[in-house]
Amino acid sequence: MNRKAFIIQSSGLLLSVWVSSALPAFAGGKDKMDRVGMGTVLFRYRFKQTRPKEIPTIKNELTLAAVPAYYKERFNIRNLEFWSNHFESLEKPYLSMLKDRIKAAGSRLVNVQVDSSYDLAAIDEAERQRSLVHVKEWLDAVAYVGSACVRVNPGRAGGSLEKSIASMKEINRYAKSKKLVLLTENHFGIEMNPDTHIRIVKEAGPDNIYTLPDFGNYPVKSMFASLEKIMPYAYLISAKVMKFNEHMQHTSYDFDKCVQLAEQHGFKGIYSVEQWSPEFQDADYEKIGDWLIEHVKNNI
Repeated sequence: MNRKAFIIQSSGLLLSVWVSSALPAFAGGKDKMDRVGMGTVLFRYRFKQTRPKEIPTIKNELTLAAVPAYYKERFNIRNLEFWSNHFESLEKPYLSMLKDRIKAAGSRLVNVQVDSSYDLAAIDEAERQRSLVHVKEWLDAVAYVGSACVRVNPGRAGGSLEKSIASMKEINRYAKSKKLVLLTENHFGIEMNPDTHIRIVKEAGPDNIYTLPDFGNYPVKSMFASLEKIMPYAYLISAKVMKFNEHMQHTSYDFDKCVQLAEQHGFKGIYSVEQWSPEFQDADYEKIGDWLIEHVKNNI
């Protein structure tokens, strides 16, 4: 999965074009559903690990083991994205069971979002070293369960960029040894400055590491300009929505425009749909899933 930077001269200007050979790995066929995935974040209210306090008792509780069959039967989704908070164990018997459930559903695990406690940009070296060990343990588990990618946070806001890059270089080498593609999302850390995000990707790679643009994580005022910057380096996209009104209209930002932007940049990979909002929202999340799938398909 090598990238090459080509210099093109046009109208007296030198343009650097970043070409990724990784995108065809997730390119789908004629069926648009080949390019749609779904994350477990969408149904976080139904997992005991992420149940909000507003829901005293979970109806139709979900587990990762049930997700492959449920997503296939209810949504015709075969591209799965798991959230680390929904794993019940990192022991091999549990991971083997998950692998078997994914295979039985005829599905594939395209990514795992690792959001446990670590800081790869920690100024304190002991904390950074602890974080490196911790993330590698997660990579071992993610590789064992058969995921294609792993999303790792490059460090908390206010951390050291130099230490983040050093950490991500080491994690990227380890990911390559596990045959995992390493992804970094605009996820409220040191990478929320898109120029910093791109620098981390370039200097920690450039091979095997890519951005995972999240539609909902930038301030609305700057979101399209920021997405424009990180989109050319994308391998997977977190096609997120936030708030809906009573008429099932998404009110937070123009979701369709986000998908169109990705397509204009030549993105050919998977849109992993999800919903997230910092405020509790009592909604029909299956209908939100249907809305997301429809709006992705209508714009690709």
